[in-house]
Amino acid sequence: LPISPFLIGAMAALEARKQAAERKALAEAEVEEEKKRRAGDKRAKELKKKRKQKLFEKEKLAELIEEHEEAKRLTWEQKVEREWFALEFCPPEVKELREVALSAIKQNGLALQWVSEDLRAEEDLILMACENSFGEALQFVEEDLYGNRDFMLKAAKAHIQSLKYLDEELRDDVPFIRQCMEEASWMALGYADKELFHNRQLILDAVRIRGLALRYAAKELHEDHEICLEAVTQDWRAMQFVSKKLLDDKKLAEASMKHTWHAFACLPATLRGDRQLAHDAVAECWSALKYCSPQLKAERELAKVAITQSWEALDLMDPKFKSDKEFAMIAVRQTPEALKLLERKLLGDKEIITEAVRQDWRAFGMASPALRDDEELLEMALAQDPHALRFGSERLKQERKYIEPCMSQDWVTVQHAVTPLFPESDGLSHLFWLEVAGGPPARKEVRRRPCKGAEFPAPAKSTAPPAKTTMRTTTTVVTTTVITEA
Repeated sequence: LPISPFLIGAMAALEARKQAAERKALAEAEVEEEKKRRAGDKRAKELKKKRKQKLFEKEKLAELIEEHEEAKRLTWEQKVEREWFALEFCPPEVKELREVALSAIKQNGLALQWVSEDLRAEEDLILMACENSFGEALQFVEEDLYGNRDFMLKAAKAHIQSLKYLDEELRDDVPFIRQCMEEASWMALGYADKELFHNRQLILDAVRIRGLALRYAAKELHEDHEICLEAVTQDWRAMQFVSKKLLDDKKLAEASMKHTWHAFACLPATLRGDRQLAHDAVAECWSALKYCSPQLKAERELAKVAITQSWEALDLMDPKFKSDKEFAMIAVRQTPEALKLLERKLLGDKEIITEAVRQDWRAFGMASPALRDDEELLEMALAQDPHALRFGSERLKQERKYIEPCMSQDWVTVQHAVTPLFPESDGLSHLFWLEVAGGPPARKEVRRRPCKGAEFPAPAKSTAPPAKTTMRTTTTVVTTTVITEA
């Protein structure tokens, strides 16, 4: 009996589904195998890392053991010479040795706490310990020394922070504090009793030594004009401690600006609008123009002082000067990079662009479209680099008198020529190319895909016999079961 086409199609579909399931199972098996392989690689890497870490720890332990064995062979003097804190574990007879104590204190003054009582009373060792411990070694000496005027003055000279252990009586002693400021450091005022901060004469003497001593003065002395003027005259940074009532004082501003123009930036807005102060600051550094008032930024004289120093001052002054030709010429003479700060209309000024291109041919690319069609400017740029052709107008890029000299220096410059000069139909075989370059470049010199129509020499034929190619054909057999009716 004839077999129904529907039955044949159904059986073929079943067979195809069976084969698809087999392929899917095979793919899943490959995925699982890949996962197992990656897991095995990961375990191998972890084991390798653990072995490496174990080997490193073993070597480190060997080094420590060797160091420990070496330390056993050292004497106490040698141990202290290596590490000052070894003095803590030394036997009493070693701590009494002056050379050992001196070796430890030179490394760190805190070693004074472990020396013998007799050595701890020696003044030269104490002063050396103060110098090498920021004054903290004084906590290990007898407290009677804290009230010794001569000793504490020597300790202050060793390190000013030694005065933190100063006796209360000496903290109230004005002559002693003044002597410490003069012979040791102005910061001795910070360790005086707070009542002395109201002493006008002491504060005046302190700010004459160092202006920053104004920070320790009482609040009412921050409003004293004489004290503030002396402080600012000595150090302009004392302006930060001046009372708000005196910030508008012009004498203080002038005194602070004698040190640096940075003081101008710290002045209030009222003084930053002063023409004389602004001129002095800008004359020292053009960056001071940033802190001037808007009215002063618009003044031509002040702006000219700034731009004479740096073309970057164009960004700080009033925007109207970006369209000023005189300012533009001053800036461009410094660097052609100043063109990026000018107004667009000045990019069409031939005098400005000529000055820029004279310094750097790349400035030709910033010129206006009209000037990029100027033959004189193009020739000036090409004299520096043949690649300046890319900035020329479309008309100039078609001129053979410019293309030919450029290609004679670097044939790659032909890419800047107008495309119609090399039609797609003949490409590198174009007569112009052959005349100028003597034929297209060799394949070895140019590692790029040749244009359509390029006539490169044919590759040499190899004498070796052709390699045999083995082809494998896979045939899939589809079995169809036919059911016939009896």
